[in-house]
Amino acid sequence: MVIQFSNDNGNNVKYIILALLFLILYPLLSYGQIIDVHLHAYTEQDYWVATARNGFPPAASARDLLEKTIWKMDEHNIEWAVVSGNLESLKYFTQADNRFIPSYQDYAENLISVDSFVSLVKKGDIQVFGEVMAVYHGQTLNDEKYLPYLKVCEEYNIPVAYHTGGTFPGANATIWKKFRLSFGNPLLIEDVLVRYPRLKLSLMHAGSNFYENTLRMMDQYPQLYADLGVLLWLHPMEKDYAVKFLESAKKYGLLDRVMFGSDQMIWPDSITASIRFLDSLSFLTEAEKRDILYHNAKRFLNKGE
Repeated sequence: MVIQFSNDNGNNVKYIILALLFLILYPLLSYGQIIDVHLHAYTEQDYWVATARNGFPPAASARDLLEKTIWKMDEHNIEWAVVSGNLESLKYFTQADNRFIPSYQDYAENLISVDSFVSLVKKGDIQVFGEVMAVYHGQTLNDEKYLPYLKVCEEYNIPVAYHTGGTFPGANATIWKKFRLSFGNPLLIEDVLVRYPRLKLSLMHAGSNFYENTLRMMDQYPQLYADLGVLLWLHPMEKDYAVKFLESAKKYGLLDRVMFGSDQMIWPDSITASIRFLDSLSFLTEAEKRDILYHNAKRFLNKGE
């Protein structure tokens, strides 16, 4: 952008104002409205710090993450953002900004009681169930402990977001002892889709290395969606999966159930990086990018369409 200033002070002021407006509105003009279906919430008690695999620095604290996430939402015109966490972190984030949609995450292996879950669903304090982390606990969504919650979700039209694919290298040698890469295969949860045919379910990270199974499952089960998550930014291998998944989803007519999710964990820069990478994919039309960034998620989240 080139701004030419004149000698007239009045014109100078006008040009400066126009330039500032352009810088403020540029993200809106570039991307339009966005829904991010995959973010994370923390309190200071459960916040953690680490540099991302691609070098992104973390926010300094839960408060810093919250503030920077809101700033990113403003920058990119994010209308809604599904934020996953425990009940305390969900309250912390949703009280700060009403664009956050609260999503109950089973970070701890023990879930809240079914009665509490129903009560919170009715009050609107839980609007999505996820990130369901069964694979980290050495289980899949087929495990009996999840079935009562899935029944509630189907009854109350609560979407479910389920972790698929892998995680960070060496995870099962440190804090996630029961994690196995093979549990991230979407084919392992097919019985859930048969048992609950009206349940809206999203495969987070689109299955990652199992992306072909994700495509086959989406073709078989019309209630099944996928979000892109870390495929858009974390590592060259993940980006390769993203391209292959999206090219095939387009070829097979499945893009109408693919959603944008940044999987902002503790790295706010992942939001911008995700949007830019998706926007750079020339094989997607502008209309297809709009559907992925906004329209498909709006339908999944029961916000219309």
